[in-house]
Amino acid sequence: MTRHKRTYRTIDERVAKEIRRLHERYPRLGHHALAKALREAGVHVEPVDLKRFLKEEGLQVERSWSPRRWRGLPSWLGGPPEPPE
Repeated sequence: MTRHKRTYRTIDERVAKEIRRLHERYPRLGHHALAKALREAGVHVEPVDLKRFLKEEGLQVERSWSPRRWRGLPSWLGGPPEPPE
């Protein structure tokens, strides 16, 4: 048996509205956690369809920014000496 591609959309306007609402409320959730939140809200969506919908809508996970700890060359390569702790 072969799997056939679906030609219909599994995410209707009601589900799309709920996905957008959850994404606005929790912008750091990825598609796995968003799928879990949708299941808890009583909305069942296939993970593949959810991932495709997020990509089509341009909804991306908000990443937390943290500065890099890179401060030049290490002291053993000729960089400045490490400060005493």
